[in-house]
Amino acid sequence: MARSHRVVGAVGVGGLALGCAALSLEHHADPTRGRAVIEAALDAGIRMLDTAAAYTSAAGPNENERLIRDVLAARRSDAARPLVATKGGHLRQGDEFPIDARPESLRRDCEASLSELGIEQIDLYFLHWPDPEVPIEESVGALDDLRREGKIAHIGVSNIGLDELAAARRTATIEAVQNHYSLFDVSGQPVLDQCAEAGIAFLAYSPLRGLAQAEPVLSGSLGRVAGVHGVHAALVALAWLLARSPALIPVVGATRPETARDAAAASQLNLSADELAELNCLIA
Repeated sequence: MARSHRVVGAVGVGGLALGCAALSLEHHADPTRGRAVIEAALDAGIRMLDTAAAYTSAAGPNENERLIRDVLAARRSDAARPLVATKGGHLRQGDEFPIDARPESLRRDCEASLSELGIEQIDLYFLHWPDPEVPIEESVGALDDLRREGKIAHIGVSNIGLDELAAARRTATIEAVQNHYSLFDVSGQPVLDQCAEAGIAFLAYSPLRGLAQAEPVLSGSLGRVAGVHGVHAALVALAWLLARSPALIPVVGATRPETARDAAAASQLNLSADELAELNCLIA
């Protein structure tokens, strides 16, 4: 599979997704800048936007979804529409983020997201977190009901382990998993391997978490490889992810337009076999 081509179900989404969470959290919640970041990412070739009901300020729900709605509504009519992924079962209430993945709550969350995004069907809808009080089969079963009703096109599950993935797959067709994974934390490798084997897209969130704290040997190798290619070490870390598995889609957060454009360029950065082997020898 080409490095710049990934799929969710049968939908092509390019190599990376833009994680939009930070654009609606207090520190970066400037709608003008948020719109500029999303526009820059789409113009640079990113074809997937990742959001959630919980990505909002303390002032009220669903701010990030409305931001995405406004950007897409304002784009020229011939612009390619990105796949939009959102999530339910995890909301913000003031400074707390409770999990509530009961079937009735997921239905409520889905209906709210449809309204805030201004669409009739959500491209990809995730169970944001498994609810310790609700069997995952019940939560995923509710998403499957919504899929059959045409309110969502594809089902995803997030922040899960192998047992939860197996239970979810027994309940419904799972097209995507979103878990933390990076060059600096490969503890999620078993779930990635299972996704690759089953043809399930694996969205890796926070793919650059740990870059600033990397061990000196790994940091040195990243710097050397980055110097060879004339790029920032962050792009090397993203390119490593794209080479790691054809199922893997890094979800890159950006709070500036230039950062979004730079991240999109990782799809075109081809590391040599020797460079990949050097980095592979250093991962935990």
